[in-house]
Amino acid sequence: MRGFLRAVSDQIKLALAIRSLLPPRPADAEKRAKAREDRFRALLRYANENSPYYRKRFQGIDLATCAITDLPTFNKSQMMANLDDVLTDRALRRADLERFMSDPANIGAYFKDNYAVCHTSGSQGQPAIIVQDKKAILTTFAAQFARGKPLTRRFLPYLHKLLNPARFAIVTQRPGFYPSSTFFNYFPERARRYIKLQRLSVFDPPEVLVKQLNDGQPNFITSYTSALETITRELQAGHLKLSGDLEQITNISEPLPEPIAERVEKAFGVHVTNIYSMAECMALTCGCLVTHGSHLNDELAILEVVDANNKPVPNGTPGSKVLLTNLYNLTQPIIRYEIDDIVTISAKPCKCGSLLPLIESVDGRSKDQFWVDVNGQIRDLPYYVFLLALHTETDLAEHQFLQTGVNTFVMRASALPGRTLSAEKLRQLVKQSLTTEGLADVIRFDVELVDRIEPEASGKVRRAKNIFGPPPEAPSGQQPLMAEG
Repeated sequence: MRGFLRAVSDQIKLALAIRSLLPPRPADAEKRAKAREDRFRALLRYANENSPYYRKRFQGIDLATCAITDLPTFNKSQMMANLDDVLTDRALRRADLERFMSDPANIGAYFKDNYAVCHTSGSQGQPAIIVQDKKAILTTFAAQFARGKPLTRRFLPYLHKLLNPARFAIVTQRPGFYPSSTFFNYFPERARRYIKLQRLSVFDPPEVLVKQLNDGQPNFITSYTSALETITRELQAGHLKLSGDLEQITNISEPLPEPIAERVEKAFGVHVTNIYSMAECMALTCGCLVTHGSHLNDELAILEVVDANNKPVPNGTPGSKVLLTNLYNLTQPIIRYEIDDIVTISAKPCKCGSLLPLIESVDGRSKDQFWVDVNGQIRDLPYYVFLLALHTETDLAEHQFLQTGVNTFVMRASALPGRTLSAEKLRQLVKQSLTTEGLADVIRFDVELVDRIEPEASGKVRRAKNIFGPPPEAPSGQQPLMAEG
């Protein structure tokens, strides 16, 4: 009986959360503005009362009346150096979280039965640990359920899916503690009856992906730009054969250049939505259902687009970085958190009619295309195969991967101040990841420890850099691979 009541309670919580995040109407403007302000003030109060780190940072600031620009900024290095004091549950400790994530058996499990744990990929240098409670995870799913596809104002309109669950193909890395996997690892149990998930790996050869997609016949496909290009080529070659039930394709984790979006849409005959998010705020945006931009869920997060001096830039102008404030994760407050992305927010209302701000473009983390020769077959090599190895090495400050020849790569790494790195340990971590993906006998890999990795002329460090050259007979229009934040 207790299990039944818990299941009913979970269903009601999910339904109410979805209803609260249905696309806003003009009449909702005042109510939404008040809700956003209330969330912001509640976040500041909670962080001040429960996080020793923020209590010290907020000294002398009137949290009841201050503007967000009165608050100090925050970065990944500061967060990881002070993680135990940042977390508001005083029983949570970084060492315990790292041990939890070191065991693959814990993928999809809640730490202490309440906390979802993941790590950033480290695509901007150092990996970070992110902790959120079940309520925050529920908010992430509710935002996508409510705004991921057109919904009417009816309450829970998809009951017919009980008899015919929607088929979702998720083509990402293999399940792990990285952001896009975390989203699906914690998929609400009560929502699983509406959806049939098919988890596929971007590391599988194209012929394997094609067979799995042909077998699954998905209604929805979610993946990275690079993988969408691969399956588009397979469709055009006549290898991928879908029955016509495909409704939508969603791009995550990689920027979506307009030519690629148009090419995928033309091939499949469905719209490609584009979601911009990161581990620090997985409910940051929802994909626009008309354009290839992303709509900011502005009652759940504040995204300041700023210049190099943290001054706001006008809408329509690319910033130098963004400052993120997550309004719904009280366990690990993320307040004015610096992210090295070049973001442009549209100065005009979106033509789809949504009242949510439109993120037109995201740039600034471009990676060079990596490739390998596997028994004479040229294959894209996702940058993730290297990043997967690094999430446990939290003494790492900066890294850069170089392709130096056919199947030959080098990692350059520098340590945090006062810490040391072991080249042999890093080499073994990467080897383990390559072994998992069946590439240990294909790729030759070395590690160089350096004091500092010099940025490009743009001021940014290219985390993945091909200094050897493009693959032979690379498909025209091939775009660089990208990594998750």
